Amino acid sequence: MNLSIQDLQESPGQLLRRAHQLSTAIAAEQLTPHALTAMQFGAMVVLAERPGIDATRLAALIAFDRATLTGVIDRLEAKGLVERRQHPTDRRTRLLYLTTEGKALHKDASKAAWKTRRMVFDPLSLAERETLVALLTKLVDAQAARFSETLEGAAD
Repeated sequence: MNLSIQDLQESPGQLLRRAHQLSTAIAAEQLTPHALTAMQFGAMVVLAERPGIDATRLAALIAFDRATLTGVIDRLEAKGLVERRQHPTDRRTRLLYLTTEGKALHKDASKAAWKTRRMVFDPLSLAERETLVALLTKLVDAQAARFSETLEGAAD
């Protein structure tokens, strides 16, 4: 049986990809005046809430791979928004902190992030928003667990 254009347009991957594209475009529109990408802002959110976290834990919390996150942190550090400090007992580990400038920008950019959220969800009723978030969370958690088990099984 062949897939039709409608089948393609209604496929989960296509719908999720397109929703991601549109959400990312809205976020970029809101964060560009702050000279931040969504990934940079995401890292700043975690550092604001958990100052002194290391890059491995930061990557796990926002589901970024370490290589990508290293570039994000490098760019934030170059902008003077994040600083790396030596771990007090582990010379190999650097702890991450927002600078004073980073804290101020995080506060300002948070307003843009909330606006992004409102704009993305605007076409939905409150009940639909709650349902969508619950379903996406369920989907992500289930698939992440599935892939985690697959990767662990391959390592055995």
